[in-house]
Amino acid sequence: MAIAEAPEPKRNMGKPEPWIDGRLKVTGQARYAADFPVSNTAYGFLVTSTIARGRITRIDLSAAKKVPGVLHIMTHENRPPLGTFEFVAKGGEAATAKPPLSTDRIDHQGEIVALVVAESLEDAREAAYNVKVEYDVEAPSSGLDSPGTKTVMAADINARHKDTHAGDPDRAFAEAAVRLDQTYRTPTQHHNAIELFSTTCAWSGDELTIYEPSQFVVGLQHGLAKEIGVDKTRIRVLSPFIGGAFGSKGSVTPHRHRGCGGEDTQSSDQARRDARSGFHCRHLSRRDQAPHTFRRGGGRQDHRLHA
Repeated sequence: MAIAEAPEPKRNMGKPEPWIDGRLKVTGQARYAADFPVSNTAYGFLVTSTIARGRITRIDLSAAKKVPGVLHIMTHENRPPLGTFEFVAKGGEAATAKPPLSTDRIDHQGEIVALVVAESLEDAREAAYNVKVEYDVEAPSSGLDSPGTKTVMAADINARHKDTHAGDPDRAFAEAAVRLDQTYRTPTQHHNAIELFSTTCAWSGDELTIYEPSQFVVGLQHGLAKEIGVDKTRIRVLSPFIGGAFGSKGSVTPHRHRGCGGEDTQSSDQARRDARSGFHCRHLSRRDQAPHTFRRGGGRQDHRLHA
């Protein structure tokens, strides 16, 4: 098959090079994390909070447990004790400072409140829809200026962070011939990468293989080893391709914590069976954009920005 040559690059372009994996991707031959088959598979489906702030007062699992094929339902009430690892802002591996299913407190919309494991994805989804959760609702802090919010300096969270200072921005702004003093806000956004988030955990004796789209395979290996209490050499993470991430697959997110949590998520009799937690229709790890994108600026009439 003849291959058309790349057009001559313009002055601001580099030399065109063929992508090593380009043909695999455009022909559908590239195998992503959720494409790897495993035997004796169980499927996980998340139940997430319908409120943004408050406390869980009651979880009714009776209807969910009656769904055929359900193997296990984990909530904060029956989650086994697990090890911990640090929030990524502190130099650790976790995407959040709050471990999932660790408390009855709800701190944001869509927080994980239960994981349903069943013999098929359809069974897990139906059971998840039948989990009834009651809340004591509190007023959330919906913006950076809302009551209840607080500002924490990055240097106070991560010892490796160093604040930088250059010049006198207040003086430069006051002396600027042209000044812009305005606040712009953007709505909440979330990532919509083509490849959705999924985790496949396959146990073989004491060895665990994880198939997951990850920009942080070593961090995922180390963080999960700390949480489930096994040596990191017993965990293998495979992520041959990533179908879009924008950085959202660069840390250990909450659904990963639950997906490979060990014996409790494998089957009803606690046997070590393969468990696939694929939350394709139910859960996207969200990263909100910073609401304040531009605060104020000052410059001279030569169009240069000075503050």
